[in-house]
Amino acid sequence: MQSLIKRLLALGCAVLLTLSALAACTPAGTPDETTPSDTPTDPVTDTMTNVPTDPVTEAPTEEPTEPATEAETEPPVPEPLYILPPDKTSSSYTVTFDISAANAPQAEADRICKGIQNTLGVRVRQTEAAVESRKRDTEIVIGSVNREECVELTATLSEGEYAIKVYPAEAAGKGRIVIAYTDRLSRTLAVEFFISTVIGQYGGCLPMDFEMRGGAPTEEQGIIVSDIEKLRDPCILVVGDTYYAYGTNWKCYKNTSGDLSGPWVQVKKVVTVPEDVDTNKWAPEVHEYNGAYYMFTTYKSKTTGHRGCTIMKADSPEGPFVEITDGHITPKEWDAIDGTLYIDPDGQPWMVFVHEWTSTQNGIGTFAAAKLSEEFTHFISEPFELFAANEPAWATAQVTDGCWMYTTKEGDLLMIWSNFEPAGYTVAIARSSNGRLDGEWIHEESLLYSYNYTSEHDGGHGMIFTDLNGQMYLSMHSPNTDTNTRKATPTFIPIVEKDGTLVWTYIDSARENVTVTGTFPEEE
Repeated sequence: MQSLIKRLLALGCAVLLTLSALAACTPAGTPDETTPSDTPTDPVTDTMTNVPTDPVTEAPTEEPTEPATEAETEPPVPEPLYILPPDKTSSSYTVTFDISAANAPQAEADRICKGIQNTLGVRVRQTEAAVESRKRDTEIVIGSVNREECVELTATLSEGEYAIKVYPAEAAGKGRIVIAYTDRLSRTLAVEFFISTVIGQYGGCLPMDFEMRGGAPTEEQGIIVSDIEKLRDPCILVVGDTYYAYGTNWKCYKNTSGDLSGPWVQVKKVVTVPEDVDTNKWAPEVHEYNGAYYMFTTYKSKTTGHRGCTIMKADSPEGPFVEITDGHITPKEWDAIDGTLYIDPDGQPWMVFVHEWTSTQNGIGTFAAAKLSEEFTHFISEPFELFAANEPAWATAQVTDGCWMYTTKEGDLLMIWSNFEPAGYTVAIARSSNGRLDGEWIHEESLLYSYNYTSEHDGGHGMIFTDLNGQMYLSMHSPNTDTNTRKATPTFIPIVEKDGTLVWTYIDSARENVTVTGTFPEEE
């Protein structure tokens, strides 16, 4: 549906641009094709020789005409609304939000502004809804109780629903775009739709009677919370019919019930602790590779005073895991954490890891990667940077955390990772432009998980696994900060690969639960 709409709108916009171009190319003073100067004339009468005349009146006879019918006089379709008009480099639009409202959508207004700038290449400014705008007919209004159209549109929504609607202005090609919603999730979905579809697919070109409505699905969210009391940075390994959960402080739990919620039983003495370990025994990941089990993990060194990544090896998923690198495999002068294993299309193993903000020159965390030796004992290339924490439009902190690599069915390389957004700790998706680590990393606007999706807990440091029934899950700890009722607990969210990316199945249903109306040009 969205693909068809996109083609129809593109056709309509192209026709308008073609007509404008033709008009602009007509030289001034060029005679119209129907003027007598272009028609042969009789030298005596100087009248048009191809028009029969009456011998008495010498006036051209006219053929009788039928009166026009309603079908022949259909009103023209109004000119579409353009956030960025054709052949223009600036926009008259502003993004208006309610600063005084509860849960004021300023972060969402920021995302819309950045989305317009990133996609259309034009900046738009923000205004508060209480402030009178001199161009009230060219606003993108989000969740305002001070704009009549927004109040009226919100009143038509049921709980969990959202809508985007165009309100035309008297001036041709101008109008107000109103975004209304009823809760956090519907607000997030509405803004996501606006950025990805209205701006991304439609190019900011909408018919004057455009209206879109959507809402959260009625089915269960499918989230599974384990019975492990507390385990941060949970990594799940499936061996036969057994689940293993590894987490910070080098803890390990096993589960043979087939049910991800539990019971989970702790496995003791999984790691042989190196002598140089001080503190920060963080984020162990266990990968099976060439018949052995390798733990990629972090600790703070007594010798260097820095955190760094190391690799340990065991013959069993229950250990004992013994360090096979010479202390930290990452640069000794860096604070480096959260190493993960990636095997590239050529079969070369890599470590992807975090260069922490605590030891970068500008205080901004980055991700880095280096090639591993065949035995995983040392790097065989110098680390190089992938991207920085402050690159995404949604990011509010300088943190890079919890990287995990995923290759799509089409061969695209994705990384899921964590940072903070306005709603809290989150799991995001970055995509390599060439399917390899050295590509340009593009940050998806849609988050894989956000507190706004549930209004319950934030969470992060994700990884991906497939359960015994073939269902893919995002594993993360939630909440990120312990509460009075719940500690950071392994939490499993069902996800699916769709359209070349990853999405929570519940949010995928919400994205499909959309209706779009409007007078779009007919496709020829």
